[in-house]
Amino acid sequence: MKLSHKRNFNIAPKAPFHFDGTFHKPSHFPNKLKLDDWEPGKYWQGLRFGKRLYGLKIENAGTVAKPKLKVLFYSNRDFTDKEVEQLKNEIAWRFELYADLKEFNGLARKDRRFYPIFKKWLGMRNASQYTLYELLIIAIVLQNTTVRRSQQMLDALLGKFGTKIEFDKKKLWAIWLPEDLEEVSEQKLRDLKVGYRAKFIRRLSHDFTSRRVDEYKLRQLDKESTKEALMKLYGVGPETARILLFEAYHHYDTFEHIAPWQQKIYSRLFYGKKSVPAKKIRDDILKRYGKYSMLAVHYIWEDVFWRRKNEKIPWLEKEIRL
Repeated sequence: MKLSHKRNFNIAPKAPFHFDGTFHKPSHFPNKLKLDDWEPGKYWQGLRFGKRLYGLKIENAGTVAKPKLKVLFYSNRDFTDKEVEQLKNEIAWRFELYADLKEFNGLARKDRRFYPIFKKWLGMRNASQYTLYELLIIAIVLQNTTVRRSQQMLDALLGKFGTKIEFDKKKLWAIWLPEDLEEVSEQKLRDLKVGYRAKFIRRLSHDFTSRRVDEYKLRQLDKESTKEALMKLYGVGPETARILLFEAYHHYDTFEHIAPWQQKIYSRLFYGKKSVPAKKIRDDILKRYGKYSMLAVHYIWEDVFWRRKNEKIPWLEKEIRL
């Protein structure tokens, strides 16, 4: 799909704002059929909003203290003014452009050990570029396997059901709409070597086509009500819902559970040890960062993956097994 129509506008995020820390998350696994692309000061992705698919390009046109973004949307048809306004609001939500982090930044300054990290990424947002359905598809392929295997499964699914788009000299992919799988059998999904996940993908897609949840209305609810609604979706339990509350709905107070693989990385990051009890990690983080615990962990987590781009970290490579 070639997207040749475009509209541009500027947005001024709430200061401070860290462009590269917000729009590029090195901890996300890099699949070969790319869903997005990044270089310092520039970001591209295929963005689904409603039933439509757009190309999005965002450029840094400001500073941390005086942020300004140049935004370009691409489509296969002309834009209406209403549509542009809706898209502006959508990216403001997904990338937390207007989030007020003043209280969190004040808390971070009191942390003498990790303040250098918080200072380096001052203004970084917990961004989520995907729809709720897309996030869940990614979560499904990440279940109980290595990162490399997850890459293979998502690439196979994208190659069969995804959409390839071209805009601004970029070729990217977008995850399919849930209704695109309505007539696809579980066996056809299994043929793509996704195993038991075929059942989850099919049932989850049906939940979205039957509108069991409205992801936009959930943005207006409190944390517990949102969690309850998310758990109505097939395969979404308390842990997946907790992750989505942070990733998709920007609730920072969701540091309630630590998976075994996360425990190993947190032990290294926070204590410099191979293994620290999960309860101690959780209690220590909650005591120090309170309602911003998940956001604080996000900063420290992403920092080590940014370091990995330029240096070898043997213990990290052993854990992520890319």
